[in-house]
Amino acid sequence: MYTKFAPSPVNTIPDEIRAQRRHLESGRNFLSTDHAVAIPAGRYQGVGGAVIEADLQVKFSRRRKNGSFTEKEDVVAIAALVRCAGHGCPDQEHQVPATDPVLLTADADDATTAAQAPLDAARKWAQQHAETCRALPYTGR
Repeated sequence: MYTKFAPSPVNTIPDEIRAQRRHLESGRNFLSTDHAVAIPAGRYQGVGGAVIEADLQVKFSRRRKNGSFTEKEDVVAIAALVRCAGHGCPDQEHQVPATDPVLLTADADDATTAAQAPLDAARKWAQQHAETCRALPYTGR
């Protein structure tokens, strides 16, 4: 018998980086150089029934190179965001600070090790919040 496990969100980051590189190399303008891609990293259910979701945020941006106004370089940083969808939750959002930005031209597979720290911090906060949050599920009232 084979059991399917959810893929690690960290393993999808190199694919997002490679897709951004292809986009920039193609010269198409349908995506901005400054945007974030959310990768689901976990879903928890609180004591009261509210859902807590954790996402990895792969943030692409363009910054000035060495303080120059004409030269720019593309970078990527990884952060995490946790949201509680509970009705009446006093602490509905938690952000894990982004990693130091690295050049988009760097090895995409190196980003997986950098992403592990924000992922672990987001999952830890989400688990603790799920154990203590008494908010009820939002029913659209």
